[in-house]
Amino acid sequence: MTDELLTLVGADLHEDVARCAAAAGYRIVPGSPTECRREWLRAGAIAVDGHAIDELTGLAPPRRAGIVMVTAGEPSAETWRAAMNLGAEYAVALPAEESTLVGLLTDFRAPATNPAAAIAVIGGHGGAGVTTLAAAVALAGADLGPRVLLLDVDDLGAGIDLALGIEGRAGLRWQDLTVAAGAMRASALHDALPHVDDRLSVLAPRPDSHHPIAVEPVVAALDAARAEGDTVVVDLPRAGGPVTDAVLDTVDLVVVVTTATVPGAASTRQVVTRVRRHGVWAELAVRGPAPSGLRAAQVAATVGLPLLAAYRSDPGLPGRMDAGRLRITPRSPLGRAARAVHRAADRATRVAA
Repeated sequence: MTDELLTLVGADLHEDVARCAAAAGYRIVPGSPTECRREWLRAGAIAVDGHAIDELTGLAPPRRAGIVMVTAGEPSAETWRAAMNLGAEYAVALPAEESTLVGLLTDFRAPATNPAAAIAVIGGHGGAGVTTLAAAVALAGADLGPRVLLLDVDDLGAGIDLALGIEGRAGLRWQDLTVAAGAMRASALHDALPHVDDRLSVLAPRPDSHHPIAVEPVVAALDAARAEGDTVVVDLPRAGGPVTDAVLDTVDLVVVVTTATVPGAASTRQVVTRVRRHGVWAELAVRGPAPSGLRAAQVAATVGLPLLAAYRSDPGLPGRMDAGRLRITPRSPLGRAARAVHRAADRATRVAA
């Protein structure tokens, strides 16, 4: 956890909370209940007032420790129950109980396990190779950590389960989920999904369904996995929409994939502009070859993102995928790019911390 205090309080309580945070050694991170998903699990502690609790109740973020309700008076029984449902165990009246709040915040700084990284992969243009890289990142994550949840939220794509050779395996798809945010447990979700192996589970659209993927189950799956320390990899569609916006508001790192071409770079600039509106850290992966000799560093400079990885296409990969499923080795170009993504995600989460 970090030494940051996410404050979801009104102006009437802000100065009191800030004074207590400074005394306990925290840095204040002001937030909005409707736009705090990324910070909700990353912050060392959270201070919420009654108005914020009312808003959060409708949004149902995952329960967590380190939440304290701050009030200017006695909270109602209904507000107190809603706060406890979020994970709050304490209510502090300010300014009378400032010393109590300082003590609680100090106790919350005990070491705890950080949530694992959440990574989104999005194309700068059509045919950039997003699904292949996202699948490779998930496979590499399963080699590097205990458990990975791979989410394919592109309901117009071929399906990342097809790339992994598990499209015929039993398990839930997006259209089977009706669970609301905050009501899902990652361990149960993993058991219900198609698996590549015991470390990697995949949630993809049902190809024969005409129902679009809904925002609520996507947010629920992301929140549940992050809360239990799973690495999450999301294959995002290039077109915007509510699902894409919700993912970009939650993940720690966005990997924008492009090719080393002038039209590809021009299209990618537009995608990068949209991604940046969400305040999420983004880096660029450039897939070769470069027919005109355009260098990956030049592409990165053109689109305005740090260069994460430059890797060449494997001409034999499509045939191998048609014959079975995607397999990568750590030393292959795709394998090195996938591991570079995980290193970038580690950097992004450390910066957030």
